Amino acid sequence: MKLDALTNTTAEAARRCGVTQPRMNDLLRDRINRFSLDALVNMAAACGQRVRVELAPA
Repeated sequence: MKLDALTNTTAEAARRCGVTQPRMNDLLRDRINRFSLDALVNMAAACGQRVRVELAPA
């Protein structure tokens, strides 16, 4: 997700994704380990994105 695709500010992006601005900053700074899969899927859905998970043999 690119910030430019949503808005010009992290505050607006956070509002659209249903999270706080500090949480949005964590995401934009690739601090992905601070988020559950469920939280990431919910944020993507709030931004109008469809999520597909594929599993492959190890």
